[in-house]
Amino acid sequence: MSGAIPAEAEASTADPLLEKGALAIRSASQRFFEAWLDFLGGFLFCVALPIPIYAIGEPFAKGIGPTEQTILSTAVAYAVVWYCGRRLDAFPRVTFQGNIGYVAPVAAIAYATIAVILVLLRSEYSRVQLFGSGLLAVLWMAFVAQVRARYLIRTYAVTPPASIAQMPNLPTCRWLTFEEVEKQDIPVNAIVADLDVDLPERQVAGLASAAIAGVPILDRRFVLETMTGRTPLSGLAPNEFGALLPSRQYLVVRRATELLCTVLLLPLLLPVLVLVALAVRLDIRGPVFFVQRRVGRRGHIFPMIKFRTMYHGSTGPSFTATADPRVTRIGTFLRRSRLDELPQVVNILRGEMSWVGPRPEALELERKYVREIPFFRLRGIVRPGVTGWAQINQGYAHDHDEMRSKLEYDLFYLKHCSLWLDLVIVLRTFAVVFGGTGAR
Repeated sequence: MSGAIPAEAEASTADPLLEKGALAIRSASQRFFEAWLDFLGGFLFCVALPIPIYAIGEPFAKGIGPTEQTILSTAVAYAVVWYCGRRLDAFPRVTFQGNIGYVAPVAAIAYATIAVILVLLRSEYSRVQLFGSGLLAVLWMAFVAQVRARYLIRTYAVTPPASIAQMPNLPTCRWLTFEEVEKQDIPVNAIVADLDVDLPERQVAGLASAAIAGVPILDRRFVLETMTGRTPLSGLAPNEFGALLPSRQYLVVRRATELLCTVLLLPLLLPVLVLVALAVRLDIRGPVFFVQRRVGRRGHIFPMIKFRTMYHGSTGPSFTATADPRVTRIGTFLRRSRLDELPQVVNILRGEMSWVGPRPEALELERKYVREIPFFRLRGIVRPGVTGWAQINQGYAHDHDEMRSKLEYDLFYLKHCSLWLDLVIVLRTFAVVFGGTGAR
């Protein structure tokens, strides 16, 4: 055949990487349909299957009536809850596995909003079916999260082998060395490589061959950040500082949103503030409020307001120890429930704080941490918050190692801050408050 390639020429076209003994790593099958199966299964469970229970006649046979209004409304509400759930589920340590408390507020808001719209439009619908669908949506999403966490385990090839010890111990991840993957011919979802070290030539060739074969190559720092919710300080370079700057559009929208929410919440917050103030006054002598100089955005020093939880005139370190004798009886409850932070609504209205952001440190501690911990001053890029990513993941911190870990959480927030992440933090803050964890 005139188009045939000679044996010598065919051999010469072989991949030179494979000739050098490059590792032949196969890609695991992609789960393209996982999200669609999740959505369609939930649609059938939450929207379609309950229709025969309340439908009168054949739906959509005679135009749009109460039955059809209910079907369309539940479909829209379910789609909103599913979309929000998938977005929130993408953040580290934010799975709905075994914790309905994360998705329930989203479902309640979505279905209640649809109900309000229907009332304003004076449309008839089945209230039992609409809110019953909301309950089914919560149960479905919690069930799917449990299944994903238990059965959808992903396999990763790690190089160099010493990096395996630094990878997070998660039940959904299996970390293997290149040699294990090669010998056992195990398909992997991705390769995790420490690109900051000099890899052997054979492993570099293996990475190139794997990339050509369609296997994703991930940097170790990126994987650690994505799975732990922390930006490692080791290896953080000045050229990455730009990634920590939030967009102007986000800052403007967030400020407008928090001001609107704060004003709307004031009628609910004011009675609580008055009751807590009376409780503090009856429990201890001295001022009801405790005002302390804290460091905020861009190093601005401002007076942060809290309810007093320690005896007036108490002296000692500026941090709170476990079972601190300076804390009053009512102060213990206020700290555990975080009600002592409520007066900071004044700081929010004045523009000194936000609801979500890195927790502001006392002036003396801030100066100490800036001297001891590199990049600590970067926390001042955004306004400090009443709650934050570090607060819900780690809680109270004081010593050097704890503060270093807390800084890594804060840097992750700066790098990934968005309204979605803010919503995650707010939802998880409620779980922390009700659980009373992380307080001193």
